[in-house]
Amino acid sequence: MLGFFERILSAVDWLLSRIVASVILAVMVLIVCDVFGRYLFSRPLPWVYDIVSIYVVNLILYLLASEVLRTRANIELDLHVRFLPERAWSFLQGLAWLCTAAVLALASWRVWMSMADSLAAAEVHPGLYEWPVWIEKAVVALGLALLACRIVVRLCRFLQGGLNAGVFNADESAKPGVVE
Repeated sequence: MLGFFERILSAVDWLLSRIVASVILAVMVLIVCDVFGRYLFSRPLPWVYDIVSIYVVNLILYLLASEVLRTRANIELDLHVRFLPERAWSFLQGLAWLCTAAVLALASWRVWMSMADSLAAAEVHPGLYEWPVWIEKAVVALGLALLACRIVVRLCRFLQGGLNAGVFNADESAKPGVVE
C-alpha cells in the first residue's frame, strides 16, 4: 500500500515538475517580449510582472518542494551530533520530521480554508489588472500538502525500517531499496 502511495506521489511530482518547467520557459519568453516591447517599441507588457510575482514564484517554490525533497536536490546542511547514540539520534530525527509534517499539514489546511474564503469573496489583487487571489493560495496549499505527504511517506519507511534514520537522507529517485 505504501509503495502504491509513493508511486502516485512521485507521478504527481513528476507531472508538476514538467508543468512548472514549461511555465518557466513560457515566462522567459514573455519577459524577453516585454523587454523588447519596452525598449524597442515603447509598448511593454504590463501584466508580465504581475503574473511572475503573484503566480509563477509560488508555482516554483511550492509545487516543486516535494520533488526537491524526493531527489535531494536542495542545499542542505547535515549536522551529526556525535555525542548522541545512533538510536537516540534516529528517534530525534523521526520526531523532528513528524513535527514538520504536522506543521505543514496544518499550514496547508489553513491556507486551503483561506483560499476557499478568497474564492467565495471573489478576492482580487488591487492594481491595473485584478488577478484572483484564490489561485495563488491554492498553489501554496497544494504544495504544502504534497510536501507533508512526502514526509509522511518517509516517516512510514522510517517506522518500517526499524527506526533507521537513513530514509530521511535517501535520494528516492535512485534505485529502489538503495539507502545512502
